[in-house]
Amino acid sequence: MIDDELTAFVLQRYETEKLSIRQIAAYCGMCRKTVSRIIHSDGTMRKRSDNDGIVTPYWRLIESWYGEHPKLKATQVYERLLGLGFAGSYPTVSRVTKKLRTKKPAMFHEQVLLPAEEAQVDWMVLTLPWGTVYGFVYILAWSRFLVVRFYPRMTFEFFLDGHLEAFQECRGIAHAHRYDNLKSVVISRKPVLRLNAQFVDFSRHYCFAIHPCTPYRANEKG
Repeated sequence: MIDDELTAFVLQRYETEKLSIRQIAAYCGMCRKTVSRIIHSDGTMRKRSDNDGIVTPYWRLIESWYGEHPKLKATQVYERLLGLGFAGSYPTVSRVTKKLRTKKPAMFHEQVLLPAEEAQVDWMVLTLPWGTVYGFVYILAWSRFLVVRFYPRMTFEFFLDGHLEAFQECRGIAHAHRYDNLKSVVISRKPVLRLNAQFVDFSRHYCFAIHPCTPYRANEKG
């Protein structure tokens, strides 16, 4: 006959420690059929997801904690619940509070640039009643001095011409130019970063560095 103490022991290992029937049987020196019978003793398989219901009586309290401290850790919530007589496990608390935990925002350092240190280059599209034109945009990062030249297409030839027009307008060239992965600059990123060889020669002739923006890093863009 299986006593209540053994039943509680088996269920604790299964529901709280997430051990399998085979692992519990080996740990207790019992037959797997006996362990299975204890777990199925109520006539239905005990689902581990049912453990989430043990948090229900505390849910509004947990929500109030996160309302006051949005970055509260699951371990901290679990420790608070234990002090209130909570009998569930930490994995259960971690799982049900996941949607309440605020993701840490990405942290960026503010870029501090010197005069003539960097220029940001990109294309813009302007739709007019008589058609579409493409603006070559060149902006000095420190002073925000802006140069725009419009072209009928975004070809490589017009891209180079836009640079030359901007150099003349600025009466100089920034030490580095930042590009938002333009096809005229970046050929591919995988498996390695490959730049347009013709544009690399152009940058070497005019003595400026090429800095392609990192994908999905908006802080690098102008």
